[in-house]
Amino acid sequence: MQSFDPDDDAPDREVDAESGVQIDDDLVEIDVDRALALLDRITARLPGGGESRDGQRQMVAAVASAFSRREHAIIEAGTGVGKSLAYLVPAAMSGHRVVVATATKNLQDQLAQKDAPTVAALATRTRVAVLKGKNNYLCRNRALATGGGTQLSFDDGSSVPQGVADQMRRVLAWADETETGDRDELPFELDARAWRGLSVTPQECLGRAQCPQGHNCFHELAKDRAADSSIVIVNTHLYAAHLASGAMLLPAHDFVVFDEAHEVLDIFAALLGTSLNAARLRAFASVAKPLVGPSLADVATNLIASADRLATILEIQYDAQELAGLGPDAQRELETAAGLTTRLVESLRALETAGAEDEARKIRTLGPGVHLASDLARVANPQKGEILYLSRRDREVELEVNLVDVGPRLREELWGQVTAVLTSATIPDSLPAQLGLEDVRIETFASPFDYAHHSLLYVPAGFPGRNESGAEAAIIDELVTLIDAAGGRTLALFTNRAVMNRVAEAVAARIDTPVLVQGTLSRQRIIEKFRDSAEASLFAVTSFWQGIDVAGHSLSLVTIDRLPFSVPNDPLLKARQERSANPFFDVDLPRATMLLAQGVGRLIRNRSDRGVVAVLDTRLAEARYRSLLFKKLPPMKRTRDRREVTSFLEELRR
Repeated sequence: MQSFDPDDDAPDREVDAESGVQIDDDLVEIDVDRALALLDRITARLPGGGESRDGQRQMVAAVASAFSRREHAIIEAGTGVGKSLAYLVPAAMSGHRVVVATATKNLQDQLAQKDAPTVAALATRTRVAVLKGKNNYLCRNRALATGGGTQLSFDDGSSVPQGVADQMRRVLAWADETETGDRDELPFELDARAWRGLSVTPQECLGRAQCPQGHNCFHELAKDRAADSSIVIVNTHLYAAHLASGAMLLPAHDFVVFDEAHEVLDIFAALLGTSLNAARLRAFASVAKPLVGPSLADVATNLIASADRLATILEIQYDAQELAGLGPDAQRELETAAGLTTRLVESLRALETAGAEDEARKIRTLGPGVHLASDLARVANPQKGEILYLSRRDREVELEVNLVDVGPRLREELWGQVTAVLTSATIPDSLPAQLGLEDVRIETFASPFDYAHHSLLYVPAGFPGRNESGAEAAIIDELVTLIDAAGGRTLALFTNRAVMNRVAEAVAARIDTPVLVQGTLSRQRIIEKFRDSAEASLFAVTSFWQGIDVAGHSLSLVTIDRLPFSVPNDPLLKARQERSANPFFDVDLPRATMLLAQGVGRLIRNRSDRGVVAVLDTRLAEARYRSLLFKKLPPMKRTRDRREVTSFLEELRR
């Protein structure tokens, strides 16, 4: 799986005194002292001259040792350790290709635009590339076929709305300027329909050999850059899809780093499964209908009708909270949809086309049809170790097939093929066993921040339980008091969107500082607005518990309305609970602990940050399992005295 530069000496054995690495076919020996010296040179170039962090240096040694011994490592690195550089330095010195997989786009961008280039500038023969999924890149073939004429249409024959058409023409103009074709580099917000008309999914792609633009394809060129690079940055979803595809999506590699490793379990459980909704059925039928001709138009029409019936049936089942498995009505409708899909796929396979564009449209339709037929079969017959359940995504109810236990699959197909380093600010104690790495212990490197003097952890005394009457009113009163003391500058985290909206509205009416609410602006825009304001408070749920980084005076108070235990009817978690002898301690508590630690971690982001975390759930101070929760939290001073908290916040405000 190794890759060597053909201009180098024979790769049987190489000793590079400058890089501090010795390589043969199976051996990597990274000189830790040289790795630390490289780290020192890199940090010296950082703004302010950088700083030496004990935890970061220890992590460099741990990653270098793991690579050298070809042994997996799981590393919990507290906020401020600087884990990105701590694994990028050994990666650059390994002499092998290393794939770095991240769970969030923010971290992927930070690595690609800042951290990895900083390392590559000082590390010998280190080349960095970013690789994304195919539909993140403009498809040149579709762009040429579209042509930017006066009348644009989608593959199903429908006209493109004027506003969407105008955006598509702007993208076509950008296509002549961009070097990457990466959607994220567009200088304007784009309607999803506009991008959909100018990109392809893996199933729709003609393939490099068949596509007239294969030699000039943005995605293929990105793959070429990845194959020619020593550090390849991807997201964890793409890595999971790579495994699901039989290792066909990424260049060969010997090492992988999973950053934000606490997300790996759920991402692999989903990507090694599948998902299906009525919209996919409608989309396939709509695109296939003009191709198959009048004789089979009724089959496409019937598939659309079947999709509508399935959507209604799934809505009824979801509203009844019957989330696991399929009812008999849904099963029958899936059988109907599967039969109609198969007829359309067979007709498309037999379709004779006239010209390259007709052939391209056929392939763009046939590929998703074949994939859809396969997913219909998988949803109808979940395998042992899989669970089928319903979830809501946007307006549609989705059918999800997830792996309940990913450990056996990863042991069989991944851990024996690559050496992995998994790292995050918080690693649940249960994660190694869940990922099939039972024999790997978690190494912990503490944050360098002075939590004991710079922060308070507050749980109010005499506060009502979350399900008691008056609980919501008490949360509102507490937030008004705390936000007033802080002068705004608050990130208020919630476990329920409806509760968040009600509380935000009530609090906004009683305070003088601005209140921002998740969902009213795009994620990036609302974070920027919060970061740029000296007094705003941001009320948020879900993804804002992690990945948001607001250092400095804009954030002095983080509030959490309740401990983030999962909802009782979560089918996937229930299936995991059923496999455990002690489900609360093996499944529920580790997950809640991880999310709580991620939420608490939003407060202190650099050495000078100071502030308060207020958890408005007395279980953190009174429950018998509280010590297990505290184990993963920073060593903050604890208090239940509101006056101490308001005095601290008022001092910070002054």
